[in-house]
Amino acid sequence: MKLSLRAKFLLLSAFVLSVVVALLIGNSLRLMSNAVSRNADRVAHEYAVNLNLTLTPYASSGRLGELRSYWSEMLSDPRDSFLRYIVILDASGETVLEAGERPTFMPESLRQAQLGGVRTAVEGKLLHAQAPLLLKDNQVGTLHFGLSTVDLVAARDDVLRQGGMIAALGFALALLLFIAMTRGIGQRLSALANHSEKLAQGEFSQLPEQGGDELQVVTHSLNLMSVALRERIAQLEESQRRLGESEERFRTLFDMTPLPLSVSDQDGRIIGANQALARIFGIPLHELIGKRSDEVQFWASPNERQRIWNKIRLHGVVQGEMAEVMLPGERPGQVAIWSSSLQLDGRHAIIWALLDLTQEMNAKQQLRELNDALETRVRERSAALEQANQDLSNALETLQRTQHDLIASEKMASLGSLVAGIAHELNTPIGNSLLASTALDDRVKEFKQTLADGAIRRSTLNNHLEEVQLACGLISSSLEKAAALIASFKQIAVDQTNDQRRHFRLQTVALDTAATYTPRLRRSAIQMEVDVPPELELDSYPGSFYQVLNNLINNALMHAFEGRNCGHVSLSARAIEDDQIEIIFRDDGAGMAEEVLRHVFDPFFTTKMGNGGTGLGMNIVYNIVTGVMGGRITIDSAPGQGTTVRLVIPCSSPQRD
Repeated sequence: MKLSLRAKFLLLSAFVLSVVVALLIGNSLRLMSNAVSRNADRVAHEYAVNLNLTLTPYASSGRLGELRSYWSEMLSDPRDSFLRYIVILDASGETVLEAGERPTFMPESLRQAQLGGVRTAVEGKLLHAQAPLLLKDNQVGTLHFGLSTVDLVAARDDVLRQGGMIAALGFALALLLFIAMTRGIGQRLSALANHSEKLAQGEFSQLPEQGGDELQVVTHSLNLMSVALRERIAQLEESQRRLGESEERFRTLFDMTPLPLSVSDQDGRIIGANQALARIFGIPLHELIGKRSDEVQFWASPNERQRIWNKIRLHGVVQGEMAEVMLPGERPGQVAIWSSSLQLDGRHAIIWALLDLTQEMNAKQQLRELNDALETRVRERSAALEQANQDLSNALETLQRTQHDLIASEKMASLGSLVAGIAHELNTPIGNSLLASTALDDRVKEFKQTLADGAIRRSTLNNHLEEVQLACGLISSSLEKAAALIASFKQIAVDQTNDQRRHFRLQTVALDTAATYTPRLRRSAIQMEVDVPPELELDSYPGSFYQVLNNLINNALMHAFEGRNCGHVSLSARAIEDDQIEIIFRDDGAGMAEEVLRHVFDPFFTTKMGNGGTGLGMNIVYNIVTGVMGGRITIDSAPGQGTTVRLVIPCSSPQRD
């Protein structure tokens, strides 16, 4: 038996409502039973507390018998209290006091329970309670009493009765509403079904859209579908018209195209060809239709046709395959063949396109012969170019060796300049030491003569000792100064001639370099300040760093202070982020023009060409800073504003061979 959607919906709604009502009633029954139990327990605890407070004075003094008549009178009328009986047992279970209608048996849960706290049990319409009671001589007895639950049970039943009536009324009302709603939905669904049948018959009518619900959305969708179907059918009719026109155009293009085209079946029999095929190969169309290509004069040999058909069977298509054919006048030729499969009147067919490449292939042959001749000439020219390249390579090697020698010469010239300055500076302390030692020798000889003459006096001895002490102090200070200069120069010379990587303090290198240039700076009246913290250390190449400072100071002495009788140079350093050190060399000299600043790092660029300048000083500085030390260098300068050279180098230089 098939049920309608409406009947299924009503049955499902009735089932769901029944389940909901049953769950509501069951839950209400559970909640009410729990509430009754909780209230009964609470009342039992309150009664147990009150009875303990009331009976304890009598029980502890053994006077419970005085209360027997009072409790019997009090429990004789059930309307006076919820209490129905009271029994007091001593520690051995003997009855001490009994009043009211004592039950014939106690609930199992109370008889097996251990004494301690208030315990309750419900039997029918009576709540049994048990609690400890202090008796005479500090004995602990048991207090049993029963409370009526008739009123609580009646209230529970009344609530359940009213809840059941409300649930039944709600069930009936909801079922009536579902019936009314499904009736309207059924009518609207019937209208949609009728509209769908009209659409199937080609009637594109419009349904009224009302209701504001999902059915209205469905109705709107059907109306849109009607409009879309009407438009799609119109488009299909227009497409069929255009398809007919397209087929007519294709037929015209197929026949009029200058590229030879033919259509054959799967056996190779020609079922269509255009005028270009008949014109190029000199075969009338009526002789081609119904024949295979090997039945007319076309292929240069039967093997060519078989080769092309083997490719068709293997790959399904032919893409630009070259084939030998026979042109009109029995002239051999070459064509490129393309093929593609298509459906023609429900049958598989193949369309062929041929391109005559005879002239192109002849031209390629001539071009190939010309290329062979050109290759011969190119080989001859290549031999000459290889010889020229070899000569250029030799010249480049010579130039590189020359540049290396110039750089080495620049380093040695810088070192020679230091030697000259150190030698000049050593003249003063060594001359002072020589003069003091000579004078000391003369004074010693005079003292010996005086001592030999026996005319020595205490004052003479004291004067001689003072002169000896003064001369020794002068000799000592002069020699210490010379030794310091020689140590600084020695460290610089050793590091520059043997540039080994090691840990060194930046301040030591800066002070040693400044000390070696002190004579030249003093002669030029140039003051130099060194501000380098002693904690800055580098893991790098001290010789390369000496070379950088030497070139910077030499460059400043040669270019910055030309024509001036005084100046100021400063060297400072500080630690910056990323474990790097910033070094700034600044002078207040003549500065550089923009054109000079742009080429300052170029090799062999100098403004002192012919006057002692090689143009390699700043190029060496740039190569050492960026290559050896792995840092970067910038120069800020302007005419009359001095020059500032900023170096940023890592504390640990990159490893190099």
